[in-house]
Amino acid sequence: MFYILRRANGEIFTLQREGVSYVAVWADERDVRRSKSANPDLMVYVPAPVEERMLRRWFGDRPLRFFLVDGRDPDLKTGREISPEEIFGSAVLPKAA
Repeated sequence: MFYILRRANGEIFTLQREGVSYVAVWADERDVRRSKSANPDLMVYVPAPVEERMLRRWFGDRPLRFFLVDGRDPDLKTGREISPEEIFGSAVLPKAA
């Protein structure tokens, strides 16, 4: 199961890499908490399991890109792009070009 960060109003945390916007995802809740403790700006977000329904509600049908944050490095700069198939097991969301 993968996790994202979400605010009380439903806003999902995204980050920018080389001018591209990504939904940040973590492999487990412990990694999310490590990133939050190292980045005070993230304290307004709570960890939540990634759910297609939640993503569609916030982003609509826009194609999304996901960035798997490396849990060993809480600075949010280390990680890799991850496909929706890797998260959900099948192509459920529109893929970014």
